[in-house]
Amino acid sequence: MNGPSISVMLLDDHAVVRAGYKRFIERDPLLQVIAEASTDEEAYTLLDSNPVDVVIMDLSMPGQDGFETLRRLRNRFPRQKIVIFTIHENPATANQVVKLGASCFLTKSMEPDLIVQAVHEVMAGCMPITNPVAEDLNDRNNKQLPHMQLLPREFEIFICLAKNESIKQISDKLQLSEKTTANYQTAIRKKLNAKSTLQMYQYAIKHRLLSS
Repeated sequence: MNGPSISVMLLDDHAVVRAGYKRFIERDPLLQVIAEASTDEEAYTLLDSNPVDVVIMDLSMPGQDGFETLRRLRNRFPRQKIVIFTIHENPATANQVVKLGASCFLTKSMEPDLIVQAVHEVMAGCMPITNPVAEDLNDRNNKQLPHMQLLPREFEIFICLAKNESIKQISDKLQLSEKTTANYQTAIRKKLNAKSTLQMYQYAIKHRLLSS
């Protein structure tokens, strides 16, 4: 083995998926998966007692908001390197996770060996983003789209609203008061010029912001 090993945590709600990632990642002799978590709370507990170099995290897990999980991880462990591995293939999502402090944005349509490459790049201080998302993210025209102007918290609430989640559901999930969530909804509708939840859904579909 050349050089020190890199410790990894896998944060994904599917045990079979984690097992597959672990087998592939550990084909690289410098990478070692030393922790696995299926929920954000489990990840916090494990990181408190067993720090790792890199967390590889699925952005979409049932009952959890990936943006909120990322925000809390960064707040509790501000120096933690986090690789986002997601089905979302759009520059808006990449833009938001970068704003929230993610070290890397990868999509599940990419070649598997790029996961290993990305971990090494993150440890070297780089910020790999999957193509063609990176190309779209750098496209000046995309920066003019209304949803690219949303703040991270606004964006995650917008996605929840587009999924037809209620103000109460969103408030409970993100630990916000219903009044605060309603105020965010007003600001989002104004920025997107959307007068209803249906129009927000249609906007999200048009710009490929919702996973299938």
